[in-house]
Amino acid sequence: MASPQTSVLSLQGVSLAAPRGAASAVALDFELGHREVALIEIDDDGDAAGFLDLCLGLVQPRHGEVSCLGRTWSAQTYHEMLAHRGRIGTLVGTQAWPAHLPVAEVTLAPRLYHTEQPVDEAIAAATELARHFGLPGLPAGGPETVHLDDLVRAACVRAFLGAPELVLIADAAVDGMAQLGVALAQSIGAVQDRGGSVLWLVDALGAPAARFVSADHVLHLGDRGLGRARSGP
Repeated sequence: MASPQTSVLSLQGVSLAAPRGAASAVALDFELGHREVALIEIDDDGDAAGFLDLCLGLVQPRHGEVSCLGRTWSAQTYHEMLAHRGRIGTLVGTQAWPAHLPVAEVTLAPRLYHTEQPVDEAIAAATELARHFGLPGLPAGGPETVHLDDLVRAACVRAFLGAPELVLIADAAVDGMAQLGVALAQSIGAVQDRGGSVLWLVDALGAPAARFVSADHVLHLGDRGLGRARSGP
């Protein structure tokens, strides 16, 4: 397993808040190396959200350290953390979009905010990705005019746009769209080819889209912490 210096994501001696009914907090020790994919089954939605917040530096652990892309979150200033998150793609909340903004604008926003790439180049790259995920192009109009499945596809574009070095996936809508499997697998492969990594949180290891992914780590997060998942029933 990778060392903290060479890993893309490292959680050392970190604790997650105690689940309901549990006597103590959940212990987390995990490292994700370059070009690796981790598939983590998580029982509780609250644990999944808390785990993602730790990975993104949105919350600081009471104990231990979380390092991402070679830097510890706690050692960075607010603006440094914002810039650092620009190197991370997130595929969460795929069906929740700001009602007052066009879907295309929200899809492009992370890329345009964190880089100086010309708008026309960003649009061209996003359009190519949109077709990869089964859309004719970037959806026009607000989210109320776009089919829910197409919102999920647009969220995939947003997550993989701009050659992210780490992609975090946690959304039941993605898990349930088996037709996204091949496109997701190809995009994940492209991340790995660049030396990046992917962390995918699922409700069940048999999630349709996840079957297309060859994972280096298959883990389970529950009351006893983070450990290797059972390979069978």
